[in-house]
Amino acid sequence: MWRSLKDYGYGLTARLMSQCVARLPRKVALSIGASLAVTAFKLVSHERELAHKHLALSLDSRDTLEIEQLVRQCFQNLGKTLVEFMRLPGMSSKQIHQLVAFEGRGHIDRALARGNGAIILTGHFGNWELLAASIVANGYPLRPLVRQLRSKRLDALVSTYREKAGYPGINRDGAIRGALRCLKKNELIGILADVDTKTDGVFVDFFGRPAYTPYGPVAIALKTGATILPTFIIRQPDDSHRAIVEPPLVLEQSGNKRQDLIANTQKFTKVIESYISRYPEQWIWMHERWKTQPQNPANHFAD
Repeated sequence: MWRSLKDYGYGLTARLMSQCVARLPRKVALSIGASLAVTAFKLVSHERELAHKHLALSLDSRDTLEIEQLVRQCFQNLGKTLVEFMRLPGMSSKQIHQLVAFEGRGHIDRALARGNGAIILTGHFGNWELLAASIVANGYPLRPLVRQLRSKRLDALVSTYREKAGYPGINRDGAIRGALRCLKKNELIGILADVDTKTDGVFVDFFGRPAYTPYGPVAIALKTGATILPTFIIRQPDDSHRAIVEPPLVLEQSGNKRQDLIANTQKFTKVIESYISRYPEQWIWMHERWKTQPQNPANHFAD
């Protein structure tokens, strides 16, 4: 009973917030999102301390005051990202084009010309939901692999927003089968591969420490011949965005499946790390990225 009421409350609150921010001028809505995020920054001590710890360990050249400022900016970016996501269903392709400068279309065109589809590989960086919407606004069919939220009402609401924005998700539980169908139709699938999850993965180096990382993008690419395109969206100082499609990831294929999964997962992880290093305020440092650790530090492969 209590769980149902709480779930209802989550859904109702989210709907009311969405209706409010959708009616406000964009700058005002973003300001509210940033303000709410600063409030959360002050209240959620565990996440704040976790983000501070991870930043300090990963960017050891930064002093304490700079780390504290980066943590605050991380929360603000998430607040703005949430507001922008709530406004997505009411945005036209023209409005998205005005908001997002899109670079690297040629890499997508060349990948799709091969006929095997392509994998848009990114992370929880910048506004990853707006990245998906901008890809669709540029005329490409995209289906992201998504994880179901604990709240059924929130999950249904988020799914509806994605569908209205033109990029319905593929539930992670049946992700491989759904992804293969999309690639067979020469479409794009989107994968966020920068978090510690329960999916099959390997340990690779991420900011100098072993991090359990899903190898799904590599496994799918090796199986289907699909191109992996690292793609990122960067929030600009004026809250516009710059989306960048990187050149295709060149996969190592030694014939040893285990070694290839590790080597290529390490490759794409280093690309993600390079963007986070340049724009640390735009990543989710409050996530427990290094929670899972190898039982044998000398062997970073996880069966």
